[in-house]
Amino acid sequence: MFFFGNHDEYNGKLRVHIVNHKDRIQRILRICSLVISIVTIACIFCYHGLYITPQVKTLIRWIIHISLCFYVAKYFVQLFYSLHRKEYLKQSWVEFLIILLLILQFVSINVFHIDIVNAHNFENIYLIFIQFYFLIIVLVEMAKMSSTLGKYHLSPPILMVGSFLFLISIGTILLMMPRMTTNGISFIDALFTATSASCITGLSVVSTSACFTFKGQVVILMLIQLGGMSILSFATFFSTFLSRSMVGLRYQYMIRDMMSADRLSDSVGLLRSIVLTTFIIEAAGVAFLFTYWKSTGFFISDKQNLFFSIFYTVSAFNNGGFVLIDDSLLNLGVPGSYFPQVVIMALVFLGGIGFLTIRDFFSYRYIRERNKYHWKSLMPQTKIVLYVTFAILIIGSILFFLLEYNNTLKNIDGMGNKIFTTIFQVVTCRTSGFNVLDINMMHLSTILLILLAIFIGGSPSSTGGGIKTTTLFIVAKSVIATVQGKKNIEFDHKAISPSLVEKATTIMMMSAAFMVVSCFLLTVVQPDVQLLHALFESFSAFTTCGLSTGECANWNWMAKVILIVNMYCGRIGTLTMAFALTRHKKESPHQYPDLYIMLG
Repeated sequence: MFFFGNHDEYNGKLRVHIVNHKDRIQRILRICSLVISIVTIACIFCYHGLYITPQVKTLIRWIIHISLCFYVAKYFVQLFYSLHRKEYLKQSWVEFLIILLLILQFVSINVFHIDIVNAHNFENIYLIFIQFYFLIIVLVEMAKMSSTLGKYHLSPPILMVGSFLFLISIGTILLMMPRMTTNGISFIDALFTATSASCITGLSVVSTSACFTFKGQVVILMLIQLGGMSILSFATFFSTFLSRSMVGLRYQYMIRDMMSADRLSDSVGLLRSIVLTTFIIEAAGVAFLFTYWKSTGFFISDKQNLFFSIFYTVSAFNNGGFVLIDDSLLNLGVPGSYFPQVVIMALVFLGGIGFLTIRDFFSYRYIRERNKYHWKSLMPQTKIVLYVTFAILIIGSILFFLLEYNNTLKNIDGMGNKIFTTIFQVVTCRTSGFNVLDINMMHLSTILLILLAIFIGGSPSSTGGGIKTTTLFIVAKSVIATVQGKKNIEFDHKAISPSLVEKATTIMMMSAAFMVVSCFLLTVVQPDVQLLHALFESFSAFTTCGLSTGECANWNWMAKVILIVNMYCGRIGTLTMAFALTRHKKESPHQYPDLYIMLG
């Protein structure tokens, strides 16, 4: 009885100690974790980006291992200060497995002298894994800090604007490092490339294959992936996936708006399914392209084949448009081969229709519900996206084929090949910027058709740019209703609210005005530019399409800055940018009499 009495007393004092000191310990650990993560990531960047001495390499190795020791200690300290330790272990099981792997590696080397994964070589898989692990840690810490953003009253648009500025800034710094390029790169070209990759545009002022080393190309690949889903989405995903921690309320509102979730409670769960779906689709794309290029013997090694497969899959699904060989896909054995064109078209199409449409159309749960309950059908937004997308692709393909039959399609043998090439070009030029035909050789009417297609762009919650298919649909329905004299705008037995019509009209007008103004500024700062080239590059940059006539590489720095602003604003969205830069005013409680003005 005496023993148990002391034991209960000890447990009581321990719980009091934990309750009194838990918040302060957690705050100290969070600050130390963020600082150590940033220092470690900076060291890793220096190792990969700078030419350093063996002594500095050794120092970086020590910093890496000291940081690992800190995170192992941090995990067990958090476990100790947790009032519900079993629940904590259950929620952080992924992090526990990673730490267990690191401990086993340390024990095997220093106790049993068995090197499981050859950790003595800094370039091996073990330390690459550690570097990736620290990148995830930084993303997790960013998401956990969202709980402190509430006191700053930052709106979701401001968070979105800031996240892309952060990503572009980090990308620019990395691309300017000596080991990222073959012969160096100017600041404006590095900024342009980082913006184009982060905003999944694909416009280039330097050759990706000739200017950037393998490490520089990896940085571009990571910027495309993070930009396609947005870095905030990845931060939230890793935070909730690794530790199931709750993110801030403002953060959840931003995710709901970004992903168009119906309820706030759906936002984080929807985000998890979106990220996992992205990885599954990209993994399938990599497997298909790797198999094709392996069978053709196009690459001299499997490593090169794998990297090209990953790069083109990520670039296609995220509608990035970046290529590793000049002339887009013309020199990769894609033209004339149906299989790789089908794979790339499928990736571009799935990335462009939006994640909500993918979930509604392809999800097993939704398909089962529609089969079980015949009164259930696709969501109205899914129907609109599919109707408009297929209408653009079918009408665009017919017009493109007729306009270019005796021009760029003339040298392609066989009617089937001509038709397939036409479909591929229309599907990919709308949002991704891949091309198997020379843009400069096309008729003016065809280029105007392409401009119209890229102005419309992809769909909501997708990686495509433009005003979006739903915006075009609502504006078109509004115009038809006005011409027919109808007061109500309806679709699928539901009424479209006037506020939605106003928002769609605002997006279309602001986007058109933005591109016209940027085109005008391009002609001012680059007086020798042709109007068609200025118009095409401006449209392509703002809609994050990436198709180019190749002229922007020769423009001066002011013209490049205009295109950089175009890409950034186009990725964020004019309406989101306007919300971020303006302060909402309360409406006046009184109402003025209606004003009647003659129109038309």
